[in-house]
Amino acid sequence: MTVYAIVVFILVVLYTFYMGFNDGSNALATTVATRAIKPNIAVITTAITKFSIPILVYIVGVLFHISGFTLADNISKKTIYFTYFFEISQEKAFSFLFAGVIAAIIWGGIAYTLKVPNSTSHTLLGAIIGSGIAAFGFQAIQWKEYVGVNIVLMVALAPIITLIIAYLFMKLVRKLMRHAHRGINNVFMILQRINLVLLASTFSLNNSQKALSVFMMIGMLGLSEYSRSSVPFWAVLVISVSLAAGVMLGGYRVINTVGRKIFRLQPVHSVAAQVSTSLLMLIASQLGISVSTGQVMSSAVIGVGAAEKLRHVQWNMALRIVISWALTLPIAASLGAVVYLFVSKVIFKV
Repeated sequence: MTVYAIVVFILVVLYTFYMGFNDGSNALATTVATRAIKPNIAVITTAITKFSIPILVYIVGVLFHISGFTLADNISKKTIYFTYFFEISQEKAFSFLFAGVIAAIIWGGIAYTLKVPNSTSHTLLGAIIGSGIAAFGFQAIQWKEYVGVNIVLMVALAPIITLIIAYLFMKLVRKLMRHAHRGINNVFMILQRINLVLLASTFSLNNSQKALSVFMMIGMLGLSEYSRSSVPFWAVLVISVSLAAGVMLGGYRVINTVGRKIFRLQPVHSVAAQVSTSLLMLIASQLGISVSTGQVMSSAVIGVGAAEKLRHVQWNMALRIVISWALTLPIAASLGAVVYLFVSKVIFKV
């Protein structure tokens, strides 16, 4: 690996830590909010799960000669036309990736400081798209083939679909348990603990692949010897450690927002939101579609809340979250373009 590749990978690791820090809290928010599990145990369980899943997927892929990283493969080869990577200088290649990742880190830091709800997925992908437009032109982005629907449109579609699934699932659960004994709450408390592992697994599978997609791009741009089909185990291991470390030091502010400030959750609501979120995340990862873990989790909470009582949902908070989702992609893209122009024109003069 070149020095350029090492610098970009270090930045990817730092951003992966931020994804674990932010999205790890989303994974355990509802379980902690309903007191189904102690916060420290929830954090450790989530961290172990987030660490294990990418490694397990990698091992299964090696043993059975299959790719478990469909999303990473799609992002790396379907975001920008590969022909634009041909015969470019290492300085331009580095400027493009460096700008994308550092812009994502900058916006993530700003959002955290200002307490703005933020999608780590849309931040990273938006920054890379913006940097790509500045580096190769608007026509270089695969809008029709992948980006338009699987990234941009999913900003609106993913939360709507999740909200509907959670709403319908909550209605179904209420109908099935209308004659249930109050002791059913104990069952839901246990289910939450099981669902915590499932939810952390789907989050980990999705987040780790976004980091791996950048690693794949490093090879595609000629900055390292690794191609999309030869991702090394050490890269997966480092990314897994970064996700787990982020969870261990994660922000409880996210837990409070998702678990309490949108809708006051009870165990049955938590289970419905967890199942709905896990279902959509799993399907999206397998289809190679990028979705925001925090966005999906928040939408599920809104969905179960709306199924119970519309007036009990904190719509002001929900609206604030929705506005932040809408702004994340264009802001990140703008930052990515600005950083690229500065690095390439001012520093490298390419």
